[in-house]
This record gives sequence, structure tokens and C-alpha cells, in this order.
Amino acid sequence: MKKYGFVASGGGYRSFYTAGVLVHLKRQGVPVTHITSTSSGNNIVLDYLLWDWEKEELPPILAKTQRLGIGDIAQVLSNFLGLRAPLLPNGTHLFTVEKDSCRKSLLLDDAQRRTVLTRHLSSIQWDIFATNLTKHQGHYFRINDILSRIDHDSLSTFMDAFLAGITTIPYFKALTIGQEYYIEGGYMDNTPLRSLFTDPAVDEIVAIDFTDYNYHRELKKLYDSQVFTLPLNSIDMHILTSDMELTLSNKKIFSQVMLINKLIEATGKDAIEIEGRTYYHKPVHVLRPKDLESMTISLKNSSAQKEYFELGRKEAEKLVADMRAA
Repeated sequence: MKKYGFVASGGGYRSFYTAGVLVHLKRQGVPVTHITSTSSGNNIVLDYLLWDWEKEELPPILAKTQRLGIGDIAQVLSNFLGLRAPLLPNGTHLFTVEKDSCRKSLLLDDAQRRTVLTRHLSSIQWDIFATNLTKHQGHYFRINDILSRIDHDSLSTFMDAFLAGITTIPYFKALTIGQEYYIEGGYMDNTPLRSLFTDPAVDEIVAIDFTDYNYHRELKKLYDSQVFTLPLNSIDMHILTSDMELTLSNKKIFSQVMLINKLIEATGKDAIEIEGRTYYHKPVHVLRPKDLESMTISLKNSSAQKEYFELGRKEAEKLVADMRAA
């Protein structure tokens, strides 16, 4: 049976779509053996790996957020992201992440959940991609190595890796590990595929491309709005430009992926070596949902999280059928 790699790319609120895809792949028995993630994709993957597949219908934190309405935004922030607003804002960031409370909100203080996580990491490789801002380079945190045994020290190291991978500025304060600043991987690569292409155990890859969004429409809407809406326009423009910075680069990333596969095909071999790394030819199945919003918390549509999850599940259903028919 083929083994699959999966990329949980950054996407903010759109990550509920990613969750729908992962849940459906699991329910259909598709063997996902290597996952890479960054930004909000990290939350989805951790929740997936804490999920008791035999006893629970949905991943635990996802199950809670699926039941929430518009009045439960604070609970979403606490349970899904583990965030706290600073008591004394200074303008550099909106949220402060307190490592211990975040770890608890992610269910990592639960001994049974840690047992489930250990079991799943024995068969699934997980890499978190972040940006080392000090060195101007991407960095993969190998979670299986970090959590080869789960104790207080290893969980602390894991939380550093996890938080580095979700730190979008200026929403969060850049994370310091040692003497270096880390922020989320989306600034360098919002769909971190490289480690999947270098894994000989992965046969094919499933990825999600969120770039099919009508930026023209949203930009025109802001430009045409009334001057008296300045505060809201400023916020919406910041959100839009931040999303463009983190998302549009996916176009280049997927083009490079296709080029790598074509280069390998041209050699007549299954793999090529580039700068000391071996890259293997792998079919990439890309889901491209249209016009999904990036905001993690939507004040306009409190049901969007459920809609995105169901859309991901539905489109994954067709994907699985196509993969099996090939």
C-alpha cells in the first residue's frame, strides 16, 4: 500500500479545511506516515496526533471548536490557540503566549493524551517548519526526535518548536530560542514540502493550496469604502496584506515542486541529488479551495469553521476516490 506525506500549511481560519481533509484521510484508512506543518497547520496536526482514532469521532480540540458559536470567541482563543491578550499593550504585538497555559490548553498536560501522542509518533514523522529570523533561514524542528520520550524537559522544548512555528508578527511576539528570534515558517515557505521530497518512505504527497482567493475584489472593496471607516479599513488592509505576504508565495512553491518532478523524470531515474540532498520523484495531489477567509476568528460568520471543515472533508472524499482510481 502506498504511503502518503501530508502538508498542513499555514492558513489561519482556513486550517479548519485542512482538518477536514486529514480527518477524512484517516477515516478512509489512507496511510499518512509523514506530516510537515507551519503556522496554524501546527495546531491541526497536534490535535490530529492527540486524537484517539479508535474511540473518538473527531480530534479533541476540533470537537470543541465545532460546537462553538459567535459568543465563544474567548474560548476559541484559549482552547485552540492558547493565547492571552497582554494586560499592558505596547503596540508591538496583539497577543502574548504563556508557554505553560498554552501547553495546558493544547491538552499536553493530560497523561492519556500524551500516551496517544507517543503511540502515533511511533508511526508518523512530524516536522514543524519555522523561520529563524536572526539567521534569515528556514528551520525544521524534528518533533519525533524532540519527543522521543515525553517528560517536562522534552515538552518544554516541543513548546518552543510549536510556538516558533505559529508566531505570526505583529499578532504575536517573536519567539526567542537561545539568542535567536523565530517566527512562523510561512515567511519562508508556507507549504513546506522539502522534507517530504527527501523522505524515501513517502510515495505520494497531499497538499493544499489556498492561493485561489479574490484579492482584486477585496482590495477594490477597501479602496472604494468611505473615509469614515478608517479604523476598520486599516485593520482589514493589514489582514489582507499579511495574508498576501504569507500565501501568494505558494504559487512559486508549487511551480518549483513541479519543476523538481520534471527534472527527475528527465534523468530517467527515481531521484536526483542537489547540494548534498537526495530528492525523490513523488506525485503531488493538490487541493485548491476557492475564496476561503484567512482570519482565525471570524466576527462575520460564526459557522465558517464548520463550513470549512465540511468542505475539506467533502473535497478530500473526491481526492481519495481519484487516488484509488489512478
